[in-house]
Amino acid sequence: MQAERAAPSPEQIKGSDRSMAGYIVFVAIRCTLQYIVLPFVLPFIGLSGSISLIISVLIDIVALSAIVYNIHRLWNTSWRWRYIALSILMLSILAVFMIEDIRLLLA
Repeated sequence: MQAERAAPSPEQIKGSDRSMAGYIVFVAIRCTLQYIVLPFVLPFIGLSGSISLIISVLIDIVALSAIVYNIHRLWNTSWRWRYIALSILMLSILAVFMIEDIRLLLA
């Protein structure tokens, strides 16, 4: 028999809401940096593309860590399976971008 999970406490729900809001802000900043600032602004001010690739890889590592941390935080809630499905998609996309950036750095 499978044991039923206890409903999350109000404190856990508030903590998850704050975490999700923080991650949404992080994603907005990350996307702005990776897709606007790094490819367009850095070359405009004379910085090389390798600097933007290094910054992009570091941002991807932070994003991957945040996804894994959030899975850990949401594991005992009813959001687990919905977030894991989204996480698998996002981890895959981030991994492809990160592998491509690393490949460009090593070339």
